[in-house]
Amino acid sequence: MISNEKELKTKLNQLISDSDFLRIQESFEKQSLFQLLGFGHRETMHSSFISWLLSPTSSLNLGTFPLKRFLYYICEENKSNKKTDIDFELIESDSLQLEEMEVATEVAESVVVPETNQELRARFDLCLTNDKVKIVVENKVLARENKDQTETYTQILKQMDDSSYTYELKVFLSPDDAVKPKCPEFIQIDYQGLYDFVIVPCLNHPKITTANKNILEEYIHNLRMVYKGVNKPMAKVNNELCVAIYDKYKDVLDEIFDAVKNETPEKRKVKTSSPTRKSNMSWKEMCSRLNENEKKLVATYGNVVTEAEIDLTSSKILFNGKEYSTPSAAAIAAVNYVQGKEHTERYNGYDLWSIAYQNGERKKLSVVREEISLSLAQEEEDED
Repeated sequence: MISNEKELKTKLNQLISDSDFLRIQESFEKQSLFQLLGFGHRETMHSSFISWLLSPTSSLNLGTFPLKRFLYYICEENKSNKKTDIDFELIESDSLQLEEMEVATEVAESVVVPETNQELRARFDLCLTNDKVKIVVENKVLARENKDQTETYTQILKQMDDSSYTYELKVFLSPDDAVKPKCPEFIQIDYQGLYDFVIVPCLNHPKITTANKNILEEYIHNLRMVYKGVNKPMAKVNNELCVAIYDKYKDVLDEIFDAVKNETPEKRKVKTSSPTRKSNMSWKEMCSRLNENEKKLVATYGNVVTEAEIDLTSSKILFNGKEYSTPSAAAIAAVNYVQGKEHTERYNGYDLWSIAYQNGERKKLSVVREEISLSLAQEEEDED
């Protein structure tokens, strides 16, 4: 416990002069090579990098080591807690012929559904194949699935009937594990796991060259930059360093945390490689892009918490036994419910209501709408 102002200043000076603290500070001020080239958080760039990382024949020169770590992550440690037919023993054996795995990006496929004569099209962000294994990865850096994308992809894969493969895996990769793939057959993973289970082991591999280590470190730095215009990194890459600093300067940091408690701004100004855009997306269109994990709404007004639920089929919001056609209409009803009848006639529902995810995270509707808008804009940009 710090007893006086002089002791506080002394410890603060030690903190800001500490080499570990300076390393953290420098990482916030420095731009990654990927950002300097304008590729910071473009999905195509991340897919290309992951392709290079996982390919047994890439210039990374680590053979099947990265691919084995990736398979271990998606089959044994994934966010969906899904079990597959591929386990640790099989991964480490020669049975999967991983040295023959080919990794491709932006793989276009199309099929015609016989019953409806409808053509379905897909563009797989990553496709890993050999004679025994096929892995399709849907990569969503902006953390938003386009309508029923994963369900369509599953239908296409079934129509293709690749029965020659012994193992077929469908993977959904996103920095935001609160957003689930709509198709439950997809295995959910995130960039934090990619960092922990694949990139860090490669970085520490005794055969990694200095040049390739520098490339990995630049990519790691890119992962810690925030995305989507909000204060959230794609992966927390400085956890161990931060814990070490906290353990060393616990007294002074606790003093700081106590001083700013309940006064920290909701949104800090941070560097981001993605612009913040104002969205004019309609409520109905926004609903069409939500999934089953995003139906529950909560709002706090006057220290009273109210709950509502979205009907994704009709786009109606059910609150207190009644249906409302927009978030603002439901917000007015919620405020009047708390304050008394006819208390208000206007309220911004996108700022009042938040989606409550199963993992405890909450996001305002205004933030989710911006995410969807950014995701659509990124997809259009990638197609050009």
